Amino acid sequence: MRVTNKIKRRATENVIKFLSNTESATRTEIIEGALNCYGLCESELEDFSPKSKNSVIRSYISTVINDLINKKDLVRKGDRYSLAKEELVIIKEELVEAEIKEILQKGAYTKNEIFRLLESRFGTDITPSFKDDYSLHSAAGTALFNLLQNDEIEFIDGKYRDITPVELDEKTDTPLPENEFKPKFFKKLWLMGGKFFESFVANLLEKYFTLSGKMVVYCDITGGSDDGGLDIELEIVDYLGFVETIVAQTKCRDRAHVTEKEVREFYGAMNAKRATRGIYVTTTRFHESAQDFIDAIGDLVGIDGDKLFSLVKRTSYGINKHKDGYTFDEGIFAN
Repeated sequence: MRVTNKIKRRATENVIKFLSNTESATRTEIIEGALNCYGLCESELEDFSPKSKNSVIRSYISTVINDLINKKDLVRKGDRYSLAKEELVIIKEELVEAEIKEILQKGAYTKNEIFRLLESRFGTDITPSFKDDYSLHSAAGTALFNLLQNDEIEFIDGKYRDITPVELDEKTDTPLPENEFKPKFFKKLWLMGGKFFESFVANLLEKYFTLSGKMVVYCDITGGSDDGGLDIELEIVDYLGFVETIVAQTKCRDRAHVTEKEVREFYGAMNAKRATRGIYVTTTRFHESAQDFIDAIGDLVGIDGDKLFSLVKRTSYGINKHKDGYTFDEGIFAN
């Protein structure tokens, strides 16, 4: 059996994770404890055939246990093993988050690439034990999750990217021509944030349908941790009395385009809701494959930045039109 570095690292981290929470354990207890970290289902755990996932992973764990013993990272006392006491790199979570932000300011990286860069920066790659590596990876995973939740970074196409907040110019009442006003409009949307954008799009759609002769029965913002992939839900009725349930997803981004995967997930949530139509609204653009998917679906519409601004102009929502150009409607954009 050939154990690759990736397999070995994961098995080692799971062994250390188990032993970090107990003073000592037998070899069997270590194998069972590390195995629990893989999340196998009950049927997989009961399958002990030679090529089963259960048997193969047990072999991986047994292999790294021997390696740790040979490297003296595991100390044996009787039939029990414990982690060797040694000088390890102390990992501080706040420093890990700061390092990740600095790394992502220089480019986009996968999680494993970030781990390798952090190991080099903190020096855990030169210590003989994997214990501090595990601590670093755990702290990095938590930091990445928090940064994503706070919209400080984004995860697109398998890589993490930095999101640098844009600076907004000072307020001005001077009308600007469209080519100058439009970039400032999107900067302002970005600065106001995702929650504001949900509300902005909901009000924009309500005004659009009303101006189109539809009666808006309700227009609810459903965005949140349990929104199921839907941010807005509307029910509209036309002149003849036909009723439609329309759902929308919003993405207020500075640079990143919407992927096909994101659109497919939204379409799945739309069908689960039994909505008649779906609208995906972004301040940027759609990847080519995402746009192709949208174009192939009759009940799904994608509104990119250009279409969004056209809709804003058509409804005069959020902006004021003047002879010499446009200004913001500060009653809508007030903080």
